[in-house]
Amino acid sequence: MSISLQLDPDSGVIVATCSGDLGIDDGKAAAADLWGKPEWSGRPVIWDFRQARLNVHAPQVRQFAQFVLQHQPMTPPYKVAMVTGRDVDFGLARMFEVFREHPSTEVRTFRDFSEAMSWARSPRKSHA
Repeated sequence: MSISLQLDPDSGVIVATCSGDLGIDDGKAAAADLWGKPEWSGRPVIWDFRQARLNVHAPQVRQFAQFVLQHQPMTPPYKVAMVTGRDVDFGLARMFEVFREHPSTEVRTFRDFSEAMSWARSPRKSHA
């Protein structure tokens, strides 16, 4: 498992590139790593899982979403995109969307990185 975090200087989007088998503990560690960079607080994030295999089951997806909601920084990312290459990972990411639902953050799953980047760069929806 490998996860690298980079800030795209042109867009201001954080890109987390993941590879190998990723379990729930890997997800928690990666989230904590991201949250440990306060200068990135509130920025949109793309989790690129195209070279990874999500090694989790449905109950763990819910557990991870609850972990995120309970431990995220005071200013969470206003957009989180997940890009997957495998059908099973797409389904797991879509489940995360449902479990992660919160007014502070829009979450969407994509199969195309360019579409995810375009969405992440777009303005935030107002919550009136």
